[in-house]
Amino acid sequence: MRAGDEAGASKNNEFWEVSHLAARLNQYACEVGARHLKDDFIRMQFTREVAQVGQSVVEDVQAGKISAAQARESLEKEYEKLALEVWEYLKLAAGVTAGVMQISTGVAVCKMSFGVGCVLGGLPLILHGANNVYENSMNIVKRGAKTVGPVRKAYQDIAMVAGGSTAHGNIAYGTLDLGLSAYNLSRLVLKPGAWRLFRYLEADKVKAYQQMGKRSIIFEVGMDMLTGDQILVELKED
Repeated sequence: MRAGDEAGASKNNEFWEVSHLAARLNQYACEVGARHLKDDFIRMQFTREVAQVGQSVVEDVQAGKISAAQARESLEKEYEKLALEVWEYLKLAAGVTAGVMQISTGVAVCKMSFGVGCVLGGLPLILHGANNVYENSMNIVKRGAKTVGPVRKAYQDIAMVAGGSTAHGNIAYGTLDLGLSAYNLSRLVLKPGAWRLFRYLEADKVKAYQQMGKRSIIFEVGMDMLTGDQILVELKED
């Protein structure tokens, strides 16, 4: 085989490799869209944007604007960026789910315990849950914007008045979120099949975590770990 033919074959192989990487990136985008984007228009727009990025890199190689090595590096970075965005999206979606759970738990607490129980446990759960749903939903819509909900803003304002910073408000918000999670896991709930003649006895109740499935407990602990990580970030920035 002549040198020119060898060079041409090598160039074709490199171009095929770049095209293959672009196709893999597009396939991954399609999988992400199918799993996580329920809106047809948003899903189509998302996959089209990713496909255009891959196609643009392939065309640049074909036109000699960039080398195959540069194209591979660019596509690999896009893949890593997309994977990171998926992870961030999953955290936001989990935050919405956790917020909904907080609201439902808060409502249940208020129904079961009137007065002090509702004020100290139920109402904070409802407020934090509603705020978490709002912040995470808006961040999904705005693609990662750092939305500050009204409840978190109140914590920040109180911290500022007390001579602190917004970071102190965020730390207080996250700390109470962890406290509410601990309360949710340790609160007393009725055993299945419990019945009463006049009122329920302590023997009719168990800790909430004992009634939760493994997945629910893992989810709760996972969200607590994310909250703890956010608190650490705020402490470092303070």
